Amino acid sequence: MSNEKPTKLCPLCNQPNQCGQPKSSKDECWCFKSNVRFPKALLNQVPKEKLGKACICQQCVEDFAKKNAIIHKC
Repeated sequence: MSNEKPTKLCPLCNQPNQCGQPKSSKDECWCFKSNVRFPKALLNQVPKEKLGKACICQQCVEDFAKKNAIIHKC
């Protein structure tokens, strides 16, 4: 993230991203709690003007994973 205040909306779906920033602890964010890794192909979908300024929401990460067979349920 840059020093700019991040937006509270996901850059991909425009829904609330549940980002814990700019709170005092990164542990507040859903992605730190779940220790998620963002695939480069997903990050490449973020518009350039929002890179480093808006966090991707959990739903978009999950949808991307399902579409790309990243999540395997037992």
